Amino acid sequence: MAGYPQAQEDAEEELEPSLAELVDSDTLRWIFVGGKGGVGKTTTSCSLAVELASRRESVLLLSTDPAHNISDALCQKFNNTPSRVNGFDNLFAMEIDASLNESQEFKLKQDEGFGKVMKELVSAFPGVDEAMGFAELMQSVQSMPYSVIVFDTAPTGHTLRLLGFPELLEKGLSKFGSLQSSFGGLMQMVQSMAGDSQVQEEDMHQKVSSLRTASTGVREMFQDPTRCTFVCVCIPEFLSVYETERLIQALCKHGIDSSNIVVNQVLFPDDCGDEAATDSAESATSDLEAVLEGLRGSSLPAEQASSMIQATERAINNVRELGKGWSMCQKKRRMQSKYLAQISDLYKEDFHVVPMPMLGEEVRGIDKLRQFAGLLKSGTRVLPLPG
Repeated sequence: MAGYPQAQEDAEEELEPSLAELVDSDTLRWIFVGGKGGVGKTTTSCSLAVELASRRESVLLLSTDPAHNISDALCQKFNNTPSRVNGFDNLFAMEIDASLNESQEFKLKQDEGFGKVMKELVSAFPGVDEAMGFAELMQSVQSMPYSVIVFDTAPTGHTLRLLGFPELLEKGLSKFGSLQSSFGGLMQMVQSMAGDSQVQEEDMHQKVSSLRTASTGVREMFQDPTRCTFVCVCIPEFLSVYETERLIQALCKHGIDSSNIVVNQVLFPDDCGDEAATDSAESATSDLEAVLEGLRGSSLPAEQASSMIQATERAINNVRELGKGWSMCQKKRRMQSKYLAQISDLYKEDFHVVPMPMLGEEVRGIDKLRQFAGLLKSGTRVLPLPG
């Protein structure tokens, strides 16, 4: 197929509500999945990884979320080195701390003297140390021998910081270069203060150049829609919709493709019945209460009457609970409808908006993840907007 995404389509034509085009792509190398906490990012990323394993030569599922939920979703413990997922020959998973502050596997590969000098010179740029670590991590990721890597990212705020790291690192390294050019004597003094006389300026140049190359490579990958895309996951609630808009604007600012939005936990009309269902439950309750009164005043044998009264009372309680459930479900649907309409207005013409139904159980284990993946790429559902 052509490069992903396809050429811009007519703005009047809604894109298919499916991730089929994404999973069918044979050029994508990095797929980020992100959004507000608790909206189903891990379920979506794990399902995509399982589906891609049936289509691509090798797949890595990499969690940068400190909560690290992929072990729970895949029912298998992972750590900061790639491990094969049970039941697969070509699917691997790992969990790391994207800030690298605690990760032992991806510590910056720098000597002690370089680290001390850099700490002095970039202290005016908060976050540059973390950006350096992120660049080193992504440099390592780029060299990993996988056809495609699916990133299960941290909640929105942390993810936005990661996306800005290449630019932040470039600013810090540029400042470092300016200091080297303008204040050669200061450089030697700082090196002396660092307490390591073995630090050589050429070595410093080489290390800075390596970091700058890594940062540039990450930015180029981010901005190539044929190789990198970001799947936004949300639910039809205020905070989630707000954070999704914030995330998409940031992705656009950084030039990162984000043409797929998964809307989780959607209630469809068939899930709750309609207003008539609640009315029917109230009518049935009234009818059963009338039957109950008749049984209490009947001339039936006491044992038979008692048995029928108990059965009728249970039926009344069950119908009442059913009516409450219908009513609550309908209220939830009405609340969702407002946000689904906003999602439709904002995204339906330019994004693949994939509505996913509210499920009655957790999505854990390979079989359920495959079922969820099937729903992600089916394209048979549309957002249930108010009539």
